[in-house]
Amino acid sequence: MAQSQGHRPATPVSGTHVLQGPAVRRWIALAEIVADQTRDLVDVLNVFPVPDADTGTNVLLTLRSASDALHRLGRAADAAQVARAAADGAVRGARGNSGLLVSQALAAFADVCADAPDPSGLRPVELVHAYEAMADTTWAAVSRPVAGTLLSVARDAATAARSALEEATASSPATLSLIASAAAFGAQESVVETAGLGHGPVDAGGAAFMLLLTCLSDTIDAVRDSGGGPDEAPELRQGHEDADEHAPYTAVARQMLTDLAEGGVPHSVGPEPLGMSTGEFEVMYLLEATAVQAGQLRRDLELVGDSVGVVGTPDALGVGLYQVHVHTDTPRAALPHVGRARQICIHHLHPTALVAPTDEPPSPWGALDSDPTGHVVSFERLAARRAERKAKSVRMHPSQAAAPRPAPVESPRLAVRSRQSGVGVIACTRAPGLIEQLARSDAAVVLDPDREGIARAAADLGSSQVIVLPCDAACTEAAHDAARFLAARSAVSTVRAPAGTRNAGAAREAARAGMQAGAPSERYAAEGIQLLVCDTDDEARVLAATVALAGRSEEAELAELARRAWSAAAGLRTIALNGVQADADAVAHAVASALRPSDELLTVITGRNAGRDVGALAASAAVGARGHVVGEDVEVAVHAGGQEHPDVLIAIE
Repeated sequence: MAQSQGHRPATPVSGTHVLQGPAVRRWIALAEIVADQTRDLVDVLNVFPVPDADTGTNVLLTLRSASDALHRLGRAADAAQVARAAADGAVRGARGNSGLLVSQALAAFADVCADAPDPSGLRPVELVHAYEAMADTTWAAVSRPVAGTLLSVARDAATAARSALEEATASSPATLSLIASAAAFGAQESVVETAGLGHGPVDAGGAAFMLLLTCLSDTIDAVRDSGGGPDEAPELRQGHEDADEHAPYTAVARQMLTDLAEGGVPHSVGPEPLGMSTGEFEVMYLLEATAVQAGQLRRDLELVGDSVGVVGTPDALGVGLYQVHVHTDTPRAALPHVGRARQICIHHLHPTALVAPTDEPPSPWGALDSDPTGHVVSFERLAARRAERKAKSVRMHPSQAAAPRPAPVESPRLAVRSRQSGVGVIACTRAPGLIEQLARSDAAVVLDPDREGIARAAADLGSSQVIVLPCDAACTEAAHDAARFLAARSAVSTVRAPAGTRNAGAAREAARAGMQAGAPSERYAAEGIQLLVCDTDDEARVLAATVALAGRSEEAELAELARRAWSAAAGLRTIALNGVQADADAVAHAVASALRPSDELLTVITGRNAGRDVGALAASAAVGARGHVVGEDVEVAVHAGGQEHPDVLIAIE
């Protein structure tokens, strides 16, 4: 029958015996729906490598980017084309460590499809190769592989798939369904075995990858049961019961995860597992570079952090787009020196109270007569001093009165970070030297911002309302473009499909137009993000606004926070100096001339072309102009911003 025809290369093979393009497309669509439904479940499992409860969200955003890429691909595309488009979309939109590994797995799957004898689809033996490639490449993508994670789940799934192929006989030949179900079951067993390893009830990344594989198994079975190929398979809709009906294997796996989460241990309980990330900041960006440059970057990142990933596929010329991820204590050191980077986002993984006293860093110019210890006012110490002065301060930021936030009390159940709780903040800058200070204020930092970078940061924050603090006119325009982009996506997704739409072909066409058949889509409606762009127009005002918003509570209203940010930024007098005006003596003269008796703080942000002694002379000028010792009435904060323009930015308040 059809199985014997599979051994005749000249004879076309039925779509139920070859994994074709439409089936791959359906797999990605189902995986996205399941990721959306299980986001909170996977988030609560997230303990390793950082207990920040975002693995489910990161995997969803990664698969959503893959699905978006397929919406722009023609319906006649074969398996190799569909797989490559999905992989490229996943790499571009990968979030977090788990999202990076999922994108790497999809890229490996695409490579196997491209190398298959027939690019129109995969046979059982090639599907086994795909599982093995996913296991090998995800393991190789991690700088310090740790067992009991997504890596182990991928490897166990590949081993199960290979065993199923080798155990097949002439009377009971290997089929796509057999191979996929064996891999899915192997992944499920592997996830259960991650329990008790210090990664929470089970490893969150492994759980998300298991669901990806069960979705592939369910897709292959749905195509087989339809008897007429993927086009005749039941349509997919955004609905809990709908997904359960057409993805029974995945429904069982999801229930298993629910039961494990119910009986598991909460976050932060038990000893710290081996390989736990210690990096204070997460840095992610897209890098256009050669394969050699990407390889060198990965080696460099392994010296400054952990959870390192540099994932991408070079073209025939050796140039590719790579998604870069690292956890590090020195985010500036994680920035590339070659290639073209964009969508550079920095997040603080271990938030601390901004107003807590801290040792001040050494001054870049050494000790001064007015400050023999050779220190300047640090970002955190500045906030602490403001809090101490609040009784006699003429004007203060709302953050001045903020008390250190107490550590959250763990409930008996696993805590979930609500995507709707609190207002998010995006701090934009073109000064790489400011990214650490800005990130410490509990803001998502976008370096060299553009529309895509701001939109990405907004999605990463997981808040329905986000304040954007632009650093210049071009950034303000990009922020408004991002706001319109996100609003348009949300608006399109709320349109109903035409009444009576029932067949799968019409449903797919509706999905390409941003609709889902039969019911209003919540594809982006649930992710509707409102961006409010503030009137900050330079780095100093962004810095002041982030300090003002650092002590915000989850109950604070968007309008009140916007007023707070505006008040902090508007209270500054700024002077931008370039060229000869940025010489040390000229800067000192500008400071002495600009200071008023009521001024309390002088901030100097030096650019990449500023002289080394600018900060020292500016501090001395502040002391001389007021006749007081630095730190009593006039505080001086100097930041080596490293921005291209201006050479020196002075801010006084």
